[in-house]
Amino acid sequence: MKKTLRCRSLIAAALALLAMPCVAAAQVKVVAGDVKDTRRTDGFFSKLEIDLKFSGGPLVGAKGFRALLTRAVDDTSKSLISDKKSDIDFSEIDSDDQVNKVGVELQNPTRKATTVKELSGTLEIFDPRKDPKAIVTLPNFQRGLGTPIVNPALKAAGIEITVWNKPIFDARKKAEEERLKKEVEAKTKKAGQTGSLSDAAEAIGQGLMGIFGSLMSSFATMEENDIALSITDPQSKIVSVEFEDTTGKKINRGGRTTIGGNPKTMIIGFEAKIPPTARLRLFVLTPGSVVKTPFKLADIQLP
Repeated sequence: MKKTLRCRSLIAAALALLAMPCVAAAQVKVVAGDVKDTRRTDGFFSKLEIDLKFSGGPLVGAKGFRALLTRAVDDTSKSLISDKKSDIDFSEIDSDDQVNKVGVELQNPTRKATTVKELSGTLEIFDPRKDPKAIVTLPNFQRGLGTPIVNPALKAAGIEITVWNKPIFDARKKAEEERLKKEVEAKTKKAGQTGSLSDAAEAIGQGLMGIFGSLMSSFATMEENDIALSITDPQSKIVSVEFEDTTGKKINRGGRTTIGGNPKTMIIGFEAKIPPTARLRLFVLTPGSVVKTPFKLADIQLP
């Protein structure tokens, strides 16, 4: 009877272990990379920056990751966690890299500190293979160029995507530049009439936006084979995008340029024009696609 009970206990324990979520902590390695301690007498842009390098099995095949800090103290026990709240988006994983790096920004340590005594937190790994809903495939996505793609999964995620080719992009860029030019001219004229510093500052700001920050920045150009995606994604759910043919074979892309925040314009380069039947695959964050594992580093030497 005792043997039977013991066997049942062992079986129950084994089943419980199988039911537990995968613990990636033992398989993920983390080391500190470059450390930069920037200090200014005026306090502006003073910060401590540390590169964290992650590697290991759970990152293989994943599409993105991010490091969320819970504790950071120097060897005088000063907390280095910044008071400023900032959104930390997932960094896309490059399949060609063996080690994935992310930079964390902290407050400056005390002058007499020589190490960051502890830096710990949670590594979140985005692995879309764990949730079918995390992969949205859009067949024949080039059919409706210039108009938002209609897809229930995108709508549910609060995402809107419009695809542009070079002629459409160039036309929209020209129209945007003309609009900004007129706005800047009007505001500059108003500033000249009123002598208002705020009007002048706004005019200059608009001009700088037109040159550096607009979605249709004059520095943004498309080549004949490129594809541009205009993306509205307020919750930053899209981590990665890929292209494939009708057989599911991945279409290799060249460089990628992203302009703006939300909405943003993503320009993807291709050596040859992709077929009209190509599919667009979006890797979208869902609760079931994220694996969490703690990490901890100790005694990181300060410069």
